[in-house]
Amino acid sequence: MLGFFMTVFLEQLILTFRKEKPSFIDLETFNAGSDAGSDSEYESPFMGSGRGHALYAEPGPHAHSHGLSVQELSRSSPLRLLSLVFALSAHSIFEGLALGLQEEGEKVVSLFVGVAIHETLVAVALGVSMARSAMPLRDAAKLAVTVSAMIPLGIGIGLGIESAQGVPSSVASVLLQGLAGGTFLFVTFFEILAKELEEKSERLLKVLFLVLGYAVLAGMVFLKW
Repeated sequence: MLGFFMTVFLEQLILTFRKEKPSFIDLETFNAGSDAGSDSEYESPFMGSGRGHALYAEPGPHAHSHGLSVQELSRSSPLRLLSLVFALSAHSIFEGLALGLQEEGEKVVSLFVGVAIHETLVAVALGVSMARSAMPLRDAAKLAVTVSAMIPLGIGIGLGIESAQGVPSSVASVLLQGLAGGTFLFVTFFEILAKELEEKSERLLKVLFLVLGYAVLAGMVFLKW
């Protein structure tokens, strides 16, 4: 639960400094079954809930968007851009930690599949958002490299802790696994499920696919790789 509360604290800290409701990632890939016109009163900097609101997309004359435009970024303080990079990087580094801290091969494979699918969707959504906004190539490359380097960094930190011997390394391993697990809980229940189940359409179908997805990943844990 420490990781869960820490993620909530970091999210609220970013929202407090920004004094607005951000949407850092357009995760319409996750929310394909949701209505395009829906809008939530609460949007997280870790996972955007806006349907069709690009990361840097400019809203039309009648559009309602919480996303950041290129002009806004150019006029914004460094804190705003830093909060964007930090939110994406923090989420990715904890996923890397979860992988690096695993000791059993079966758990590594099953967790890797889940992380790979999730990060692929995030990367596609992020790339599409930057392309639509005509973001300068150099800035887009810097953002992409920074975010993509966080998972390998997290894996390296996790492997270093696991390879070390002694009580301190064991304590650090347990704490970091808890932080990583709390991050997954936050993203799953507060971002993906909350934003999907608040929609009125296809409620039972969403629950069905939720159960099927859980069953598939749970079954992979018991498979002999």
